[in-house]
Amino acid sequence: MVHFGIGAPRSGKSMVYGTCIFCGEIFARNARMQVCDKCEIILTWTSSMNFLAAVNRISDLIRAGRLDSKLRNENYCKTNFGSHAAQVIMDAVDGSRIDR
Repeated sequence: MVHFGIGAPRSGKSMVYGTCIFCGEIFARNARMQVCDKCEIILTWTSSMNFLAAVNRISDLIRAGRLDSKLRNENYCKTNFGSHAAQVIMDAVDGSRIDR
């Protein structure tokens, strides 16, 4: 059984290289993905600890100035990533505004 998608196991010899839509790093996967292993938590969080890890990942990208400005738009995030990921992104963006 072959499963392609988020969290898909790496199998076979062919790897696809892509650029992460969150951090911009180039990564290799066996499926066409848009997020690297580090940023995968943003889209797949299931518990409160995962939620905090996802918010911390986005916050780190904001501090480093690597978060794309279009990801600060809530409607864009809901449309492209779903409400689950949009919640994490918006919470991190709101948190970064308080820090400044």
